[in-house]
Amino acid sequence: MGDLPAVRVSLLGAVRGWRGGEELALAGPQQRATLAMLVVAAGQPVAIEELIDGLWGQQAPKAAATTVRTYISRIRTVLEPEHRVAAGPGLLVSVGTTYALHLPAGGADVTEADREAAAAARARQEGDAVGAHGLLRRAVGRWQGTPLTGLTGPFAVAQRERLTQRYLDLLESRIELDLELGHAGAAVADLTAAVAAHPLRESLRLLLMRALYQCGRQAEALAVFADTRTTLATELGIDPDPRLGELHERILRSDPDLLCAASGAPAPATVPVPAQLPTDIDDFTGRVDLVAELKARLTQPAGFAVRICAISGIGGAGKTSLAVHVAHEVRAHFPAGQLFVDLAGVQEDPADPASVLAAFLHALGVPESAVPDGLESRAALYRTTLHGRRVLVVLDNATDAEQIRQLLPGYPGCAVIVTSRARMTAVPAHPVDLDPLAPAESLELFTSVVGPERVAAEPEATEELLAACGQLPLAVRVIACRLLARPGTSIAECLRRLADERRGLDQLRTGDLNVQACFRLGYDQLDPVLARAFRLLALPDAATVSLSCAAALLGVDEYDAEDVLDALLDASLLQSPRAGSYRYHDLLRLFARHLSAETDSDTEITHCLSNLLDFLLATARNAYRVVRPGHLIAERLTPEASEGIGFRDAHAALAWFDRERDFVLRVLGQTVRRAPSLVGTAADLLLGLDPLLERTYAWYDIVELGQAIADGSRRAGLAREEAGALYMLGGGLWQISRSEEAEAPIERAEAICRGQDDQLVLAEVLIVRALVTAHRHGHDAKTVALLAQARTLQQATGNLSAEANALGNLTFSHIMMEQPDEAIVTSGDGLALYRRLGDSMGEAQTLIHRGTAWRQLGDTEAAMRCYAASLELSRELGMRYLEAHVLHRIAETHLLCADAQAAAGAAEQAVEIGRETAMTRAEARALATLGEALAELGQRDRAIACVRESVALYRGLGAVDGDKAEQTLRRLTAEP
Repeated sequence: MGDLPAVRVSLLGAVRGWRGGEELALAGPQQRATLAMLVVAAGQPVAIEELIDGLWGQQAPKAAATTVRTYISRIRTVLEPEHRVAAGPGLLVSVGTTYALHLPAGGADVTEADREAAAAARARQEGDAVGAHGLLRRAVGRWQGTPLTGLTGPFAVAQRERLTQRYLDLLESRIELDLELGHAGAAVADLTAAVAAHPLRESLRLLLMRALYQCGRQAEALAVFADTRTTLATELGIDPDPRLGELHERILRSDPDLLCAASGAPAPATVPVPAQLPTDIDDFTGRVDLVAELKARLTQPAGFAVRICAISGIGGAGKTSLAVHVAHEVRAHFPAGQLFVDLAGVQEDPADPASVLAAFLHALGVPESAVPDGLESRAALYRTTLHGRRVLVVLDNATDAEQIRQLLPGYPGCAVIVTSRARMTAVPAHPVDLDPLAPAESLELFTSVVGPERVAAEPEATEELLAACGQLPLAVRVIACRLLARPGTSIAECLRRLADERRGLDQLRTGDLNVQACFRLGYDQLDPVLARAFRLLALPDAATVSLSCAAALLGVDEYDAEDVLDALLDASLLQSPRAGSYRYHDLLRLFARHLSAETDSDTEITHCLSNLLDFLLATARNAYRVVRPGHLIAERLTPEASEGIGFRDAHAALAWFDRERDFVLRVLGQTVRRAPSLVGTAADLLLGLDPLLERTYAWYDIVELGQAIADGSRRAGLAREEAGALYMLGGGLWQISRSEEAEAPIERAEAICRGQDDQLVLAEVLIVRALVTAHRHGHDAKTVALLAQARTLQQATGNLSAEANALGNLTFSHIMMEQPDEAIVTSGDGLALYRRLGDSMGEAQTLIHRGTAWRQLGDTEAAMRCYAASLELSRELGMRYLEAHVLHRIAETHLLCADAQAAAGAAEQAVEIGRETAMTRAEARALATLGEALAELGQRDRAIACVRESVALYRGLGAVDGDKAEQTLRRLTAEP
């Protein structure tokens, strides 16, 4: 198989995209619909008016053009993150006032399906039915559900219908070839499903009648006609197509011309027909789509190779139950028999392939005296015996590919199901990684055991209990059986016992069912290196761990770490939700922590956490250097040994923190609780996160963490570290508009810094103190004095980046005090420093203030130029809070210029971003401006509602800068 295109987009199902092997983070349905329109255009220019019409039709919002341009900008950034520092976009390009998406060859499933369909038509004309059939099978297989799943709007509705009809046309063409080539059995399965989904499509019913007749199921074929006649009369009041009536008559006459030359009846069996499948469980639950997928794979027309499905997953996931259930479902397709063996792959003594072959040969009718010695000879006879016979082979609980290699048939009419905890990557199989059950499926299984009455009596506790079981089938069955045997025990009490991390796993055993013992079988197969990694990687309190963090935790390089992680992944002891990211099933994490508590010393655990913190500190320092270039705080972050991850620019650093934020913050909190000796490193790491937290506006997460680290530092006698943590705590409280609470930590941080003569952090603390004071009491001379004092300290220490930040805050204070001339001067000085340092984030912030200063001076054109430049930088950087801020300023300026419609459009975008990012202050400001714009447009009721909501938000924040909103509300409600 050739390499995948660099960028791929799928429309035939959910709209998804990939760059290389990594799935793209596409945003909401409107943005996906925009991408879909560009893909369908196949490189042809699409006008912005067409995009608007496709998204909203006649209900387009006033700011539709601006919104679409935003979608285009975001799509461009997702497809080509480097386009702004490269020569420009190469995929999504602007053509005049239109846009064109140039995907590489093979980059869109919809165009690939059309290409394969055209190639199939040519092959058919040239007499190559087999080739045409293969091409059509691939084309049909590209549909992965309802096209454009979840999208709305005129474009999506029309294209969904077109693509669905296209699918049915191709399916019918492929089934025509199925019947011609003698694959009627496979056609029946597909047609049955298709007719159920499209009961009024007569062409499908006609094909189903032909397929059933070719399979020797004449009565069923005639029943399809009767059902068709009833359905059409009931639903539409019409008779069937005459072609259906004609086919009905031919079937009644047993017309031999309806039979394909390749569909002869099977020869009578002359050898034993093994039927070794274990009993199917009567309460098999869920897995509907997966069962259908496996059935389709196992019963598809035989090609040149044996059809193999390899099911892997953690112990207790239900691999054997699924394999046996599917085997029973498809056994009619394998009239020569079904073979089954438990290979005991996780036992001390796995099954010997030579012994298994001897048993299989006996079951297939080979006399014991004719079974040769030696694995190779038995395997050769096994393949010979199966030649020409359609047999299903189920190889349960395999150790690895080597154990099953000689147990695979050679005849393509056979099929194989393999189950194993290890992934069968060395076998040419269709892989199935078996996940836990869906919540609804777990509930169904649980209810089937304990009864609906107990579930109905405690629905919330039931939901929590199943979640605590991780939806693992074995765990759900065990806990349900325990409850069944204890009718006096409530589900809530069972949940309480399971929630105890020390003894929770003990609750998951009953009779011969034991979740912990099941996990232990897999763990005992690991060598010491893998066993240590399995235990210690469960240490972080985060949902996932990246490759680089795992390497740091284990104290090895990334190459060795990847080998270890891949081995655990192949053993189904870890999962990988995306490339370079790993996680445990919840119960496996609990099991790993039990093992670690029994095996690993506190010294070993502290050492691992120290390695990890050192790596994160080095990485945060590297990120600080590129996000705030020239800022001397970065040089205070001194890891012991690690070099961390290096970043080429701020984009890369911010993208890293987007991915790792939850992990980093959880590890910080865990360190304070579990390894207080590392609190100094934790404090430095927290300080190093300062510029990264702005991008994601993650200040809510910092408050409790900052307090804990400050307290821990104080107990450890680390004054400098305590001051840094208090600075972060105070800044976080100010950011989330809890300025009154911020005063105490900031005042203590200031006192510590002065006592330690720590001018570097003192300057930062003074800035936060000024911001807190301004938020509580308004901007005044005191605010300016504090900021000027901070700037003087920064000049003394040579901290250019921090000085530029102080100038930006001075600019804002001058604006709030209506001193635009001073603001122009300070913003100019700040911009010069930021541009000298190459700090785009600081430049974007300062441009907003400078624009507002120009506006106060009456130069709205200069103001809008500043705002436009800031908006572009904010979107490039992904700084949502800055984007909301500048959009609000743009809205205000439009109002000033009597363009209420444009003002409303910009304000609406600012409100949306404020809500998405929980930036209450930004939302309040934008709502007030939106209300003013709506009032100008004559929408008084909605205007009052917006301003009233703004006032409520300001009051909730306790902010003094909500006076203007209060005045606007009084004015609007007073107007007649």
